[in-house]
Amino acid sequence: MDLQGRAVALYGRFSVGVRDGLQRQIAAARGTVARDLMRRSDVLVIGALATALIDSGALPQRLRAAAERSLPTFAEAAFLRDLEGEAPALATLPLTTALTATGLTPSDAAVLAAFDLVSIDGENCRFGDATALRTASELIRQGSTLGAATRILLEARDVAPTGRRKVVLTPTGEPALQWDDGVTTLAGQGVLPLDEDHASIDDLFEAASLAESAGDLGDAARLYDMCARADRKDAIALYNFGNIRMSEGVIDEAALAYRRALQRDAKFLEARYNLAQTLEAAGKPDEADLELSRVLKADGTYADAAFNLAQLRMKAGKLSEAKALYEHYLRLGPPDEWAATARRAILYCATQLAG
Repeated sequence: MDLQGRAVALYGRFSVGVRDGLQRQIAAARGTVARDLMRRSDVLVIGALATALIDSGALPQRLRAAAERSLPTFAEAAFLRDLEGEAPALATLPLTTALTATGLTPSDAAVLAAFDLVSIDGENCRFGDATALRTASELIRQGSTLGAATRILLEARDVAPTGRRKVVLTPTGEPALQWDDGVTTLAGQGVLPLDEDHASIDDLFEAASLAESAGDLGDAARLYDMCARADRKDAIALYNFGNIRMSEGVIDEAALAYRRALQRDAKFLEARYNLAQTLEAAGKPDEADLELSRVLKADGTYADAAFNLAQLRMKAGKLSEAKALYEHYLRLGPPDEWAATARRAILYCATQLAG
């Protein structure tokens, strides 16, 4: 894969030493790295130890966002193989066929693919993947969550990568391998409690994401702040901290967090867009206008920025400019409800300008 000029999101916890190695490789290829999926990301790579982010919904959300933007998405191992020039396995079985009678969705299959348990190429998977999908389905039917089923399958692969065996749950709910001549239990890759004194930045970021998903915003903010202090180059932890403070109505802290994130990464458009929101909330529409203008100058397809800037211009009485921005917004294909709002605003601006 040619990584020159491309932004790679390395999301979740990676195997020991892998993230550092990937960062060096990507930098050597003149690409850039971020800890989370961003608007400017070109590639998404999921860490092999990121299974704790499945049931919280954080990881599936990233996968859906990447799919909506048609971004290449890799499991850690698959990305390493791609960097080494290894051709992917041939995928010729329609995914819909493999999912038949499993009760799993394509989104569930995408989660399994994010950990290299199945391989999805467009609308197809490998013939052997049908077995993994059926096994995951059976584990879920027996009471496992998708995250737990994924961890069990990974543990089974690590313990016994070859041989005729079936992954099952014992009557007590313990994962095990069933062989022709008996059953052997699996220890299972459980989610360990966080020891902050010995945690890596990946551990802290994951714990913050899980706390945020669970609604524990105080703990999430504390952990994101720890991440930002531990890695002085990481803008995303500051951005997430700002988002929490903004949701709590602590506008001044949110604005400061976004400004600090932009000091670390001036091209972080999501942080600049949210900074504009805090400035507007603080009664500084001219400063908000300036930040949104900078966002649109960098990325004219940022629909939310176009809409918000149009709103500001209309409130300021700059109706001709507002009308042009609403028209630009409509060309970006927004959701129907917002498109209807924009059309009403265009009509209002046109009527006022004509009168």
